[in-house]
Amino acid sequence: MKTFFNVLQTLIDKPEKLYPDESYIICNYECSEEHRMLMYFINSVYYKSRETKNFTFSKFDALHSILENSFLTAEHKEYILMMFSKAQKCYHGFGRLSHIWRLKHNKYIVTCDLSMNQLNAYDKNTFLLVESKTNYLFNINELINIIETSIGNSPNFFSEPLVPMNPYNKHPFTISTLYNIYFQIKKIDRVMPLLFHCWFLTNFNLHVFCLQFETIIREYAINNWTFKSPYNVLYYDTIRMLQGNSHTRKLVIDNDFPKDLLVNIFRPFLLHYVYSNYFISGTTKYYNSKIILNYKLKKFYEFNKSFGRKIYTIRDVESNDRCLHHFRFNTQHITFYDIPINLLHATLDYDTDTDTDNSNT
Repeated sequence: MKTFFNVLQTLIDKPEKLYPDESYIICNYECSEEHRMLMYFINSVYYKSRETKNFTFSKFDALHSILENSFLTAEHKEYILMMFSKAQKCYHGFGRLSHIWRLKHNKYIVTCDLSMNQLNAYDKNTFLLVESKTNYLFNINELINIIETSIGNSPNFFSEPLVPMNPYNKHPFTISTLYNIYFQIKKIDRVMPLLFHCWFLTNFNLHVFCLQFETIIREYAINNWTFKSPYNVLYYDTIRMLQGNSHTRKLVIDNDFPKDLLVNIFRPFLLHYVYSNYFISGTTKYYNSKIILNYKLKKFYEFNKSFGRKIYTIRDVESNDRCLHHFRFNTQHITFYDIPINLLHATLDYDTDTDTDNSNT
């Protein structure tokens, strides 16, 4: 704080620097009106920062108060704004110089990514984190994964975001570090991750983020669980989905059918199954997923009603006059993405199937 005040007073060639927290201040009444306005601005920043505990916010809040003050002339406001801009430029210049000094003199603790690949500190995809007088190098994609895994934390698909941490020392990332990561992503022209961008829009406030973007967080959690979970986690949910549909429950899938293959075939279907069961009720995605799932499972069944069965072939073995049985699985299928859909027709089809199920019960 004193550095910024010192810069301001140096810009007006003030020989003796005065600060609001000093116990005794000699006021120089011979100074110009502009200089007195500048000292008034310094005092406003100081007392606002004591209340808010946020120096950066206090600077701009005090500036805004002065610019909106109807008792000040336009010349005074223009002068304060000009001096504030010059002070900001010098202040950030000193901050940049300090950052460069730390880069050269701090010790590099981590120079590899999480896969132990050596990182180049000057590569655009490498992020340099300066923390506790030490330097850490991160691959920007790994940082994004660390951040989104934390803020997308959703046990049982209920949002419980966590503060992202440095994996090497378990210290939470500071606000300034998060802003630096965000703007480096924009600088390298990488696609901005949606979840991280939404958090940025809330000034990295987890509570506000959870309230405003609950649907996006849950959608992220469902997609992450469906496409990144191992097949043994998803297998029983896949079977439950097939048995719960009026069409695919007629499939006879052999117990020996490869579980990994079955799950990989039905992952896109399973995504809509989870949406239709765990997404926020009343949303368009919730209802559309029910319709899409029912329609595409129906078309899947109609394409090959014998999918999943074990097919035996018999051949004679002349050497011992016995029959040797060979089998293969019927894996012929149409993929989720190859099934065209007209949502209006699918909705009518879904209503018909629902009525049929209700009449059977």
